[in-house]
Amino acid sequence: MKISSVSNTANILPRKNNKAGKPSFKSIYIDALADVGSLKSGIYPAKFLAKDALLLNEIAQDYPNQDCFIRKGYGSRPRLEYREKPPEVQVFTPTINDEYKTVIDPNDKKYPCEPLIIYEDDPINFIIGVPSFISTNPSLQYTVKAGYELHKKLMEKQFQIMDVIGRTDTVDFGGESVTQKAHAAIKETEYSVIRLLLESAYAVLIDRASARQIYESNYPKIQTRLDAKRRLDLTTSVAEQCKLEADSSKADKQKTDICELAVKNYPSKSENIERINELLTYMMENGITLENPEDFDV
Repeated sequence: MKISSVSNTANILPRKNNKAGKPSFKSIYIDALADVGSLKSGIYPAKFLAKDALLLNEIAQDYPNQDCFIRKGYGSRPRLEYREKPPEVQVFTPTINDEYKTVIDPNDKKYPCEPLIIYEDDPINFIIGVPSFISTNPSLQYTVKAGYELHKKLMEKQFQIMDVIGRTDTVDFGGESVTQKAHAAIKETEYSVIRLLLESAYAVLIDRASARQIYESNYPKIQTRLDAKRRLDLTTSVAEQCKLEADSSKADKQKTDICELAVKNYPSKSENIERINELLTYMMENGITLENPEDFDV
C-alpha cells in the first residue's frame, strides 16, 4: 500500500457515522478515491471490509496524538501520510446534506502532513500496505502501524531540534523546514522499516493459505476485544478507566517497537537500499504481489 500526502480535498464525515456497535476510525482518514478493494467492486466512496476496519481501528487507539491519512497512490492503491494531531478543536462546516465537512491543509507549517515509507508513484504498494486477506506483515494494517511508529521517531527528532533552537523563535534553515530536517535524520530508520516490511511480505505472500488462516482466526478475537473496549469507554467513568489502565500497564510495556526491531535486524543503510530494490524487482517480476482482484478484494 502506498503512504503519502493528504490532498486539499475535503473529508466528508457523515453526521451519524458512530452508531452503537460500529467502532470509529478515530485518527485515521481515508481518501474517497483510494482503492481498498471496494472500487474494484464498484463501491464509492472507498469503504473497508469489516475485518480491515476493525484492525485499523484497534491500531488507531494506540496513537491518540497522531493523524493518519490513507490516500490514493500508485495504481489507485493506498498510500499514507501522517501528522501531529493539532491540539486545537477541529472546525467543521455543516453542508446542505446535513454532513460534517472538515478541511485539512497538508502544507500547514505548524502541523504538516508527512509522507512516510511509500511515496507517490512508487510501485512498492503492490507488495506492502495493501488491504487483503493477510492480517499480519504486508497488509495495510501492519504498514499503517509501522508508519505510526516511524512518525513517532520523526516527531521525537523534530522536538529535539526545536528544544535546541527555541520553540518561540522564527526558524529559517535557508530552504529546509524543521520537519524536513527531522525526516532526513531518520532516513536510515525508514529504510530499515521498509526492508522489514518487504522481507515480511515476501515471507507471507509465498504462503497464502497459512496467511488466510491467520487472518480468519484473529478476526473474531479482535472484534470481541474492540466491542468490549468500546462498551467500557461508553459506560465507565474516566476515573474508573484510569484504575483499570494502571492495572494493565505492565502488559503494555511488552509491546514491540517496530522501528527498533527493524534497525536491530537491518542496521546498514546501503545494504537495506540494495536489498529493497532486489526484493521489489524479484517479487514484481515473479508475480508475487497483491495485484490480482481475487487477492485484493477478499
